[in-house]
Amino acid sequence: MQRIIRSKKRIAQAIAVFLLSIPAVLVALSQEHGIGQEYQLVSFNGSIVGCTSIETDVKQALLAARRELMAESDERLCMDYEWDSRIEKEPFVTFLTAEEVQNIFKEKLKDTIISEKQRAYTVAIDGYRANFSSLEEVKTFLDKVKAPSDEDYEFCTQIYTSDAHISGILLAGLAPTEVKEEIIPEATLADELLSGYQATMAYTMEYALANPTRVGYQKGILSMEFVEIVEVYENYVDADELSDIDEEVIEVTKEKESNKIYVVERGDCLSVIAMDHDTTVSSIMALNKLEDADRIREGQELIIAVPEPDLKIRLTLGEVYEEDYNADPIIIKNDSWYTTKQVVHEEGTTGHRERNDVVVYENGMEISREMIYENIMVKSEPAVVEQGTIIPPTYIKPLAGGTFTSGYGPRWGRVHKGVDWACPVGTTVYASCGGTVIQASYNGGYGNNVVISHPDGRMTRYAHNSKLLVKVGQKVTQGQPIALSGNTGRSTGPHVHFELYINGTAVNPLKYISY
Repeated sequence: MQRIIRSKKRIAQAIAVFLLSIPAVLVALSQEHGIGQEYQLVSFNGSIVGCTSIETDVKQALLAARRELMAESDERLCMDYEWDSRIEKEPFVTFLTAEEVQNIFKEKLKDTIISEKQRAYTVAIDGYRANFSSLEEVKTFLDKVKAPSDEDYEFCTQIYTSDAHISGILLAGLAPTEVKEEIIPEATLADELLSGYQATMAYTMEYALANPTRVGYQKGILSMEFVEIVEVYENYVDADELSDIDEEVIEVTKEKESNKIYVVERGDCLSVIAMDHDTTVSSIMALNKLEDADRIREGQELIIAVPEPDLKIRLTLGEVYEEDYNADPIIIKNDSWYTTKQVVHEEGTTGHRERNDVVVYENGMEISREMIYENIMVKSEPAVVEQGTIIPPTYIKPLAGGTFTSGYGPRWGRVHKGVDWACPVGTTVYASCGGTVIQASYNGGYGNNVVISHPDGRMTRYAHNSKLLVKVGQKVTQGQPIALSGNTGRSTGPHVHFELYINGTAVNPLKYISY
């Protein structure tokens, strides 16, 4: 009986131990297999990777796999893939550990590598871009660009940072070859130079102007810089996107047409403007839709196609040479004369001197010139000139509207002395400038015409009118109605014929009137 009782006790104890061990077994089992709890079903590029517990950070496993691959490569890897993780709940599913998920991801990521990107340094100049494998290549490239202007290698490329510029982007400039640092940290190149070479130059030029007889000559290259802002930033590119230095030197210095705005100055003509900007009159006329090369006016804005490279060099040189010169004349002001009148009372004499200039060039074209020192060998005596101070009268178009039909010059075997605007009969004709009417009558081929004498000695004629509104001897002001247009005299249709005379000779009125 006692034996039966002891046997039952052992069975009860065994059952108790078994029951107590079930939770631990279930926990251990649940970490490797699903027993009904939620888990993650992981897929990569549309294929099932496997299942893993809720506690596994799948995204971190993927990122860790990427980092391992990147660390094993010297270049930057570009991959194309998609992954997904969704919650499922099925019993008896085998789980992957986080490490296993990471390893599977790593193997699958290898098949998604599109390309291996190489570290590069991109040079950016407005719209221009070029990629080089190192900063040394960037410096070599820019040094070759400026080489034709610096045969003795007095200046070299410097790569530097600037607090005032975009973070992470370097700037490239030129500095005297003595400046050795490749990267100038947390300082602008201008600050670096102004503390040394350029500051000395600025002081020397200032001193030279203040003490012209004491300072020696400034010769050779005084400064050199890139005209455009040259940015350099780190990049990753395909191997075939790296640039060849010599090819890029040719590309960046090659002249390409770019549109510029030119504001017409008094006395300008299209042929001179075209010559000064290395273009043609026909190109300017086409870009600006001009019908007549003579019809430009002061203050007018013209679009000009100028051939320019992507990167230009600004070079400041000290030049020494001899020249004949004439001293500035002594001017006597006459407040009763127009500014167009002057009388020379004493002729000046020509002198001879040696001079030292500071000259600024951009890609070989002179931009400015300033004399900082001169040595007079033969003194020039100034001329004495009397000049008027009164601004001469202006001239305006003699009608509103109208269609320009004929210009000044040869026409039909004879000289057309004026210009024509077609308009309806009865259009008001205005005085182009104030003055005195010296003719107001019918005059052969001119028909009914008006002639006005102006205070500056010039005369204007208005012909083919249907009706005259003024009389001989009458004073008129600029813009005052003087006639109504018509078709009288030698005329092929109603229009206004307008002439301008200077010293008794007809000239092209369009060069003198403002619209």
